Amino acid sequence: MATEPVIRTGVAETIQPRTWLLVPSFLLGPEIWRGVAEVLELLGQTCIIPDPGRTTPAEEDHLTPWVADVVAAVPADIAGPMVVCGYSASSPRLPLVVDALLKREVDVVSMVIVNGRLPEDGAIPTERDSPFMDTLDALVRPDDYLPPWHRWWGPMVEDMLPDDDVRHRILSECRATPRAVFDQPIPAPELPARIGTAFLGLGDMYLPCYDGAQDEGWAVMKVEAEHLDLVVKPLLVAGALLSLCRQAEVRSPDRAS
Repeated sequence: MATEPVIRTGVAETIQPRTWLLVPSFLLGPEIWRGVAEVLELLGQTCIIPDPGRTTPAEEDHLTPWVADVVAAVPADIAGPMVVCGYSASSPRLPLVVDALLKREVDVVSMVIVNGRLPEDGAIPTERDSPFMDTLDALVRPDDYLPPWHRWWGPMVEDMLPDDDVRHRILSECRATPRAVFDQPIPAPELPARIGTAFLGLGDMYLPCYDGAQDEGWAVMKVEAEHLDLVVKPLLVAGALLSLCRQAEVRSPDRAS
């Protein structure tokens, strides 16, 4: 495993305090963010990691309860600027979360996507990646659930999480997911221009999304990493997020100070 940079004394004093809402993929669980959150908290940040409940195949709406659970994790008396940061499959849903928080008058200053698809109003995941969905259709169980995420990929996940204890901790949170989740259109409400937007790519897996975010004027960064390196390289990811958020806020009106 590569050695990560050491946090130097005095660095925390140069970083503006933020509350970070670290939203996991709905295919994983909160442990995916735990290491990054620990680093951010060492640097004076406050972190919230929601654990949204799962829906069932019988439900028609798989978005509203998920958004409600994520937003409910934010205390009513939250104070100070907030960064909403979503990973992988949660990424297209982030504007819904930000919009709900704004309605609660939470001071969201930036929205960050980590290795996920860009929000697109009305997008249906099934239509955006038909070959992949054909693969998922072959995995659907008789109860209309997909197996837990890590079972889709075989030994690939073990290669990305070589430590047995760490792998068990992360993968034990993966649960079966209704196949219907991928058929529901995802709204993307327009957000105020004052909210900074940023994209962090872990390697080239989401390179088209990285390019799209750059074309849209987002703050962007790509680091040499694998998809699950939130777990393996939390220092690298936390440092990149802090840098990206500063860039995103500087780019946005009324957020340069």
